[in-house]
Amino acid sequence: MLRRALLLLSVALPLAALDLLHKVTATTEEWAYHPRGPGWIAMSAVIALGCLALTRIPSTVVAAAGGVLAAGAAGNGIAAIVWERGIPNPLVVDAGHAVIAFNLADLVTLAGILLLMIALSSITIRNRALLLPPREFARMLWRRVRPSQQ
Repeated sequence: MLRRALLLLSVALPLAALDLLHKVTATTEEWAYHPRGPGWIAMSAVIALGCLALTRIPSTVVAAAGGVLAAGAAGNGIAAIVWERGIPNPLVVDAGHAVIAFNLADLVTLAGILLLMIALSSITIRNRALLLPPREFARMLWRRVRPSQQ
């Protein structure tokens, strides 16, 4: 588990640093700063730290994908704290009918979600024999949540 945690951090830290470096060096239009509140900052921290729980799954692919997601959450979370005007979004796409502003952390977050979905689905399918059958799983849940009969 320690190796997977180190792998997650070795993916997350450079990506988050790259995002923050890009936010510092790139020019951001005044309207492209998105202010975020304390709740959003806390949720970013929960996501970034929660990715460490993924290292309990015996898969280096899941750990690496978790690192990608953690990097995106950390990059935007740190930016929300550091920049008073809000998170800078220096990447702008004019789609004709709309202008979309985003940053590297947004792209990294989306990539992390996609990679995690693929990795976790793959592991679940490969280990489906270890899963409880649906009825047995439902019974187990029912025993846990039903009020105890006295």
